[in-house]
Parts: sequence; structure tokens; C-alpha cells
Amino acid sequence: MFDFLKKKVEETPIAEAVVEVPRNFSNTLGMEFLYIDGGEFMMGRNPQYNEGGDVESPPHSVRIEGFWISKYPVTQEQYVKLTRLNPSYFKNDKVIEENSRRHPVEQVSWFDAKAYVELLNRYEGKTRFYALPTEAQWEYVAKAGGNTRFTFGDSEAMLDDYAVYENSANFRTCVIGEKLPNRLGIYDLLGNVWEWCEDDFFANYVNAPTNGSPRIGGAESESFKVRRGGSYKTGYLCLRSSFRGYSRPDFAANDIGFRLVINGKVF
Repeated sequence: MFDFLKKKVEETPIAEAVVEVPRNFSNTLGMEFLYIDGGEFMMGRNPQYNEGGDVESPPHSVRIEGFWISKYPVTQEQYVKLTRLNPSYFKNDKVIEENSRRHPVEQVSWFDAKAYVELLNRYEGKTRFYALPTEAQWEYVAKAGGNTRFTFGDSEAMLDDYAVYENSANFRTCVIGEKLPNRLGIYDLLGNVWEWCEDDFFANYVNAPTNGSPRIGGAESESFKVRRGGSYKTGYLCLRSSFRGYSRPDFAANDIGFRLVINGKVF
């Protein structure tokens, strides 16, 4: 009896609560992160310009899942909070500010950066999975939805507004966030300090992953790690979105630092 009413009730869909995830948040060390929507982009040299050569070839389409990235490179203050050490050269009387706490940490090797990632994951109880950005993630953010030479466009005439490099650095690192961010709101991608990536360095993109994952090991791999973005020492060509630097993983210099990403859900 009343089966027709029962059927009607069963067919009525139940609306699910919609939880809005914030686009930005700060972790326990005060690091600010922004969420980057996933998408597809062309990685590698832009054939429109006669730049890059084989090391940035062949251009290839890569699909990236959404992830979080820190708005700034890791600072000296944030590095000291976990390690109790400050390996940086630009501190004390080497900076013009009262202190260097908001300068990017430098003189960190790739191994040092990876150790810091592990410390931070332990410090926060592995509730968030911090990592170094993959080379694809870094370039995806740098190109910011386009395929321009620089993170803001094609002309080097505007670099002084966006980058701390040889023409604007006065031979030292600068406080983070002093230059303009890119279209996604990420600062210091260009210049100041090189940024370590997760990937091993390969001489070209033949057989490179197309899903944004790091390229690690294999017969073609060499004993080098990728670094991106140029530094206060470099010229404008090193600041191009597709430019690839590399060093041995145990190498440290006063123009190499790192920033972090978080892969997966954080809320």
C-alpha cells in the first residue's frame, strides 16, 4: 500500500553540502601558500623565439593536477625555525636591512632542501605533504596560463619591475616580495635566488613525463638536479620561463634557494 509514495521518495536526490576550500592559507611557520588550478600547458621553448635550443626541446604538452605553491621562496627566518641553522651568506653586515630574516635562505644544496622538506612534514605531523616543485609545476606557474618568454610577458624591458637580477640587484639578494608578482600572485619567481626542483637534469625533453610528475633516474639521467628562475647574479636570458639551470645535488651557493609545493588536499 502507498508504494507510489515510497518510489517517489526514493527517487528524490539528496543535496550534498558544498564545502568551499580557501584559495590561500598560512602554515604553522607563517609560510603563505596559493592554490593553483590544474590545467594543460606547453612546456619547453617557444618556437616563436630563437632561444633555448635542445635543452628546452622538444616543446610538449603537459597536464598538471591542481597543487599549492608558496608565494615566496623559503626565508632565512623560516629555515632557522626548523633547523636552528642559517647557512646564508647574505646576513648580518651583508644586507642593508636591520636583519636578514626576510631574505631568501641560500647556500643550501638540493640535499639540504630535501632535508628541510622532511623536517617540515614531521613538524606538522605529515598532515600536509610538502615537496620541492617538479620542473613542470615550476614552469606551469611561471607561464601562468600562457607561453610567454617571461612570467609577465615577452619583453625584457619590464624585468626591473619583476626580477632581482644583475641589472637591479646591487650584487646581493633582496627581501622577498619587493618586486611585482606574476599573474597568479606568486613572487620572486624570477631572480633573487635560483630554486631547486625535484627533477634530475636531462639534456632534453625526449620521453619526459606529460603528467607533471618529476623526471627521476633512468639510463639518460646524469648526476645533476634542476634549478629554475635565475638569481641576482644572472642576466635576463636566465629569467625566461623555460630556461633550465642545473647543479650537482651537493652544490651550494649564495644564489641558490628553494620554495615549496603541497600536492593533494590540505583541508
